[in-house]
Amino acid sequence: MWIGHLKGAAHNLPRLWCRATTLATRRYISSSYAVYDTHTDSNVATPPTNAFQRLGLAPNLCTQLAQALPHVTQPTSTQQALIPAVLSPTDVILRAHTGSGKSFALLLALLSKPRLLFRHEGQAPRAGISAWIVVPSNELADQYMTWARSLIPPQIATTLDAVIQSAVRGEDLDTQIAKFQATPPHIVVGTPTRLLELLNKPHGETLLGVNTLRTLAMDETDALLQLPGRFPSEKQVWRHLTHRAPGLDLLDRVMRRRATHSGGEPSITIGLERSDPRRPNEQIRRTQYRGAEREKKLAKPRPRIPGTVPLQLVCTSATANSVLRHFLGARTGWLRTNLKETKATATYLDQTGLSQGASASAALPQEISHACLVVDTPAQSATPSSQTLQLPPIRDYVACNRHFATQKDQESSRADAERPSVVQSDMLEDHTIDPLLLETLAFAFAADGVPHGLALIPARWSLRKTQAALEALGVPVEPVGPNHPIAERQPPVLYLLQSTSARGLDLPLLTHVFIVGMQSVGDAVHYTHVAGRVSRIGSQLGSIQRPSGKVVTIVRGHDSSNPSAVSSAEQRIGTLYRRLGVKPSEFDLSLLHTPPSEP
Repeated sequence: MWIGHLKGAAHNLPRLWCRATTLATRRYISSSYAVYDTHTDSNVATPPTNAFQRLGLAPNLCTQLAQALPHVTQPTSTQQALIPAVLSPTDVILRAHTGSGKSFALLLALLSKPRLLFRHEGQAPRAGISAWIVVPSNELADQYMTWARSLIPPQIATTLDAVIQSAVRGEDLDTQIAKFQATPPHIVVGTPTRLLELLNKPHGETLLGVNTLRTLAMDETDALLQLPGRFPSEKQVWRHLTHRAPGLDLLDRVMRRRATHSGGEPSITIGLERSDPRRPNEQIRRTQYRGAEREKKLAKPRPRIPGTVPLQLVCTSATANSVLRHFLGARTGWLRTNLKETKATATYLDQTGLSQGASASAALPQEISHACLVVDTPAQSATPSSQTLQLPPIRDYVACNRHFATQKDQESSRADAERPSVVQSDMLEDHTIDPLLLETLAFAFAADGVPHGLALIPARWSLRKTQAALEALGVPVEPVGPNHPIAERQPPVLYLLQSTSARGLDLPLLTHVFIVGMQSVGDAVHYTHVAGRVSRIGSQLGSIQRPSGKVVTIVRGHDSSNPSAVSSAEQRIGTLYRRLGVKPSEFDLSLLHTPPSEP
């Protein structure tokens, strides 16, 4: 095995890294670290502060933003669209690429909203909770808290609980209740499971201010609601309602109490853009989309009572597609966009252009390149060679499977007889760490000279054991998880995270994302989000332009003694690439055949 070879000749991999990182250092590190020089006055000039203030943010917040984060010089186009929308009395749906700054913009906008105060006769005003930010993971909640700490002046940092508090599992529930009672925060950021636990406590709805809440923001909404597909079957709809996601239960519970700005009678056409060539005709739409009649178990939209303040519902995601908008507008009527009657009460912001007829490739930033490595099971007859670094049989997806590489016209012209057979991929049990995948990951990390990478592993893999296995291969690993907060390290470093916790997470200066195993790939929606961890605006400090980034997927193939076959994992990756309009590039495997250097 390669591990034994590496332990016996430990100089090989460091020398390989040394050769491979020469070019990568010029490409990434020099451009990334030069912008850390933020001591000059030009980086904290007045124009950036005015640029955010013109969007409607509070002046004091803009001043603190310029002082605490001097590299944030200008708002991104997504932030320019989202911040005014959240500050206005409208419901909002936002679709924007991952890494475009939508979560940070959401926090800035909510921090600028007025504090909710209750005045009782003869008593001092008492603060109440004004906004919720519901997130799918503890890691994303921690990220919001980190941002908030940076935006609070040091002299009043002890009052952070009055500004924002998190409600996530990991802290004692009674302790969280006591903190909310003693110091009601302006903003609560939490996961739906913990918020439901708080609501189920005596007086829980009063504690979290359900009846007086001003804004309910759902970040990564599709992950929170876990909606069925575009044309769900009766069974899918039944499963969705019977085994509901905690995020949907939470939203349904609030909708039973509160009316939104745009809520009302469902409209069956919401979520079907006229520019979509797949848009069915009127008769088919009325047959296929009678979802509102099947959603009897969900709350009906409440009427807006004169004299009361409606609840602002904000939904953001990189994949806030027609399924989500149709659910909110046609099935439930909780948030209705693109209707004449809701023109002034609901806003749909699409920063990707997909709703205006852009190609499927617009779902991902164009600065991201994609590659796939397939690792086969070594043949029993394979013997180690003293002339090359021993690794499992690794193939490049594009080089070996061009008939699956998004060339539709070429694929359709091939006869079925010319296509190789598809065999089941060799895969271990879900909870078993695959050493061949980790060896391939270690090679790819070294071969590309990665300064800052992120490896996403299957949810059932042990983070600690995976870290130990990679460190034994010489990879500098930094785990990220509930018990492992993000720690910035000098390159090279490979951050390690379970794939289910990647939504919305922002790692600075990230240049590569490695998706390890088919369990980490998921579907096209999941791939869009995990791939978006790289090439994020702000990765090169002082710039609102996206840097380049690379996503490398590593999957298992088949028995290497059958070179003419294609594994089922390769076929699935090809289908996913075509659906997203991705044209993968070849990964340079020339180092596989380079003789090891002398010590």
